[in-house]
Formats: sequence, C-alpha cells, structure tokens
Amino acid sequence: MARILYVEDNFDNYKLVEFILSKQGFSVMNAVDGLDAIEKAESYKPDLILMDINLPNLKGFEAATLLKSNQITRDIPIAFLTAAYSYEYREIAKKIGCVGYFTKPIDPLSFGEDIKKIIENHESKSIDDPLTIELSKSLEDKAKKIVQIGKELSKVERRFNAIVESIMDPIILLDSNNIAIYLNNAANSYEFIRSLYKKYVDLSIFFKNDENTLSKFQKVGYVKNHLFKVDNFTFIGNFVMLDKDMLITLKDITEIQNLIEKQKELDKISTIGRIASGVVHELNNPLSAMKAYLDIYPQKISKSEDKDLIINEFVAKLRSSFDSIMQLISNLAFFARRSGEKEINININSLIKEILSFSGYDIRRGGVNVELQLSEEVHLIRGCKSEIEHAILNLFLNASDALQGRENPKIIIRTGLSDNFVKIEVEDNGPGIPPEVQKSMFEPFFTTKNDEKSTGLGLAIVKHIVNKYAGKVEYFTSKDGTKFVLYFPKLKEMEDYGKD
Repeated sequence: MARILYVEDNFDNYKLVEFILSKQGFSVMNAVDGLDAIEKAESYKPDLILMDINLPNLKGFEAATLLKSNQITRDIPIAFLTAAYSYEYREIAKKIGCVGYFTKPIDPLSFGEDIKKIIENHESKSIDDPLTIELSKSLEDKAKKIVQIGKELSKVERRFNAIVESIMDPIILLDSNNIAIYLNNAANSYEFIRSLYKKYVDLSIFFKNDENTLSKFQKVGYVKNHLFKVDNFTFIGNFVMLDKDMLITLKDITEIQNLIEKQKELDKISTIGRIASGVVHELNNPLSAMKAYLDIYPQKISKSEDKDLIINEFVAKLRSSFDSIMQLISNLAFFARRSGEKEINININSLIKEILSFSGYDIRRGGVNVELQLSEEVHLIRGCKSEIEHAILNLFLNASDALQGRENPKIIIRTGLSDNFVKIEVEDNGPGIPPEVQKSMFEPFFTTKNDEKSTGLGLAIVKHIVNKYAGKVEYFTSKDGTKFVLYFPKLKEMEDYGKD
C-alpha cells in the first residue's frame, strides 16, 4: 500500500483528500505545516508528499526546497495541491523539482488515478538547476533556524498547556462569536460548563439579574471579582477581552460561601444576645403601661357612670400596648430567622425604622443621639430582608460602639439615590478609624473590641452581603468621625412594590 503525506492545515480539506485516496488504496497521513512535514517525512518516508503552498510556520515552497536538499528526503516525489492557480507558482514548483501541481477544487473521479500515475512513473532526479541550487542554499539555513524555533515553541506550548491544565480553577475561552473554543480540565469537571463547549455562550448565565455589571463589561472589556451563582455553585469570576476573544477564569467558592452563611448565623446570634437587654427595656414600656391601666381600672370603673366608655377606653389602651409588643417581637423574630428566605422588594426607609424599633435602646446607650435624615421618596431594593437588615444593624452598632465615652455623641442615618443605587449612610462623630485598623477591618474575625462576645465578623459580613446583591461599600474617616455608605441596586419597577 503506497503511503502519502498530505501537508494541509485545514482539517476538512485533509479529510476530503484522505477519503478519496483511501478509496484508491492509499494510506494517508496528515502534517499541519511545513515544519511538521519535514519531521514526518524523515520518519514516515512516504511514497509521495502532497503539499499546500500557503502553510503556517514554513511555506510550501520553502518546505519543499528543504526536503529536496535533505539526503534522507530528496528522492521523495512532491506534488502541490493548492487553490493558488498561477503560472509563476507552477514554474517555481518545476524548478524545485516537484512532479505535480494540482489546483482546488479537485475532481474526485480522476484525482486518485493522477496520484497513482505520479508514484508509478517517478524516477529519482538530482537537483542540478542553478536557480534551484541557489534557492536551496538561501533557504536551507533559514529553514533550519525555523525548524529549531518551531521545536522550541512546541516545548513552550507544551509547558504552557501543562500549566493551564494543572490549574485547579475553571478557565473558559470564547471566540469573537461567543463560542466556547477551549475548556481546561477544571472547567470540564463542571457539567454546566462542559455543556457549553463548541456552543454559543449567553453571558447572562454569568450576569443573571446584574445588568449593571454586564453593561460595564461590554463597555470596558473586563470585570474582576464578579460574584454569581449557577446551579448549586457559587463562583467569583474574572472576565477579560483579549482582542476579539474572551478569557473567563472562575473560582469556586461554594464551600467558602457555605462557611460564610454559618458565620453570619453566628454573628446574628451574637448580635441578638447583645441587644437582648435593649429589647427587654423596649418591652417594659408597654408592659408597664398595661400594668398601670389594670391598677387604675377598678377605681375608674367604680366611680364612672358611663361604664361602657371606661371599658372601651381601657380595651383600646391595652390593645395599643399589646400591638407595640407584638410589633417589636415580630421585628426581632424576622431578624433572628435563619437565612434562606425568598428575596422581596424592600422599602429601605421602613426597614431602618424597624431596625431601630428593636435595637434603638442599645444604639442610644451612653446618651447617643440618633438623627434620621431619610429621603422623602420611596426607595426600593431587592433582597432577603433579614440579610439587608443584618448589614445595616451591624453599622448602627459599630457606630454606637465608637461613640462610647465621647462628648455629644451623635449618629446620623441618611438615605438617598446615587445613579442606579439606593445608598444608606451611617455617620458618627467618633474618633475615626486608625490606618492600621483600616487595612484589616473587612477581614473575617478581625476585631478591636475586648468584648468576648464579639465575633469579629461584623464588617466582613456587611461587605459579603452588599457584594452578594451587586452593591458596594465605601467609608470615609477622619479624627472628626466616620461615615460608612452602603450601595444597593435600585429596584427599577416601582409598580411591583407590595406584590411579595
């Protein structure tokens, strides 16, 4: 069986020729460029080399000249199969010593017979044409250098691929049409990522309900540390445009996320324990009023001529006190509930007032004056109420702690809009945050408090919750005080408010 080495970088073209020639009884091997052709010709020793002209790394004419100058391969006949129909090209092919020149598209019925005749009629010929000898000498050194460079590049490529494949984080490469053209081993371990290979990738799977971040990426060409969920996994992703391609690197933080959720519950329990005394105080007011009504009721009703009026008045006062107790318990119970509730539309002004209803006593301890400067407009955000509540309450308590022992302590709470975000500002006139504390204050378990009940999770959880909802945290501090600002994406559809 005659062996043919077909040098063609287009796989579809190779498969067509391989199919036609295999029907004629030939064995066909593929080389993808001129460098590959030289290496395989020396080891494979084919009966014919069929070569394209426009090849990567080393062009067809250069590769053919080098093959004809090589003692090992000089007697192997070479024929060109190319889309370049040119008289000049045909003449160059003859001078190099090639035995055939075929143009695409080929005739499947006659092509196999033509190849068979070339092999049968071939006689070894030496290269004695002066132009060919001169061309051979001028290209030989160049070709050898290119071969060496090609080998070095192959080594670098193999090392690079080994490094990429050993990375434990998923890597995805999309082409200019958003087709996934490469997944590393780590990416293939996730079924939903594996299903994207060689398919169009809709970026909304990475930016679900986060049009702001997607719009930013489309404008500037990169997004770093984007938090998102797919199926039961939580990822942090980096998205970078590389010319027309897109590189996506992901970090699976599902286990870390689960740990953070447990830490949030721990911090919530700690916070509930801290404000318990304040809750008792808040409960004591309506309970004291109820006791007073009960104490004076017998005396008032015995002296009154209109007993129905006294009874109705008494019931109304008891109901008012009872409603206050139930509202306080309801607000505290909602805060204490475990995470996992559904996202709802939240009126941020109403939420702040609810938080103060069950935590105000603790926040105002030491004579702290709390001033509300809430926007008159209704500002809605979307999220799990207990989580948003948790983040805001942590800032309230931190501000209160910073003011203990200060003269004229004051906390100002503001709400408003900033572009497409609802912002909540918590400002105090405390001593400010030292630079060494600023470096670590958002890290889990970092605390400057001596209280054994402090978990050191407060600001870490605040940042985590805000990031979860595609928001951001800013702070400004000086010797005259500190201001923290939370930004949550504004809910666009106001008419949806109240449906949840």
